[in-house]
Amino acid sequence: MKLFRACMAVLILLVGLGLAGCCCTGGKQKETVVVPTQSTTTTPTPTIGKELEDLEQAYKKGTITKEEFESGKKNLLEKGAPPAK
Repeated sequence: MKLFRACMAVLILLVGLGLAGCCCTGGKQKETVVVPTQSTTTTPTPTIGKELEDLEQAYKKGTITKEEFESGKKNLLEKGAPPAK
C-alpha cells in the first residue's frame, strides 16, 4: 500500500510539472510564424482526354455548336500530337 501511494505521488508530481511546463513559461516562450513565400496550391492541368470529354459534354448540352465542337476537338488533338519530323 505504501508503494502504491509513493508511485501515485510521483505520478501526480510528474503530471503537474509537465502541465506547468506547457502553460506556465513566464512569457518567455517564442512563437514562430511561418509565412509562405509562394502559393503552395497548384491547379492541376487537365489532360487532353479530360478536355475532350468536357468539350463533348458542352456539345451534348447545346452550349456549343457542332462546328465549335469539331474545331475545338481538332485543336486539342493537334496540341497533343507529337511534332512531325
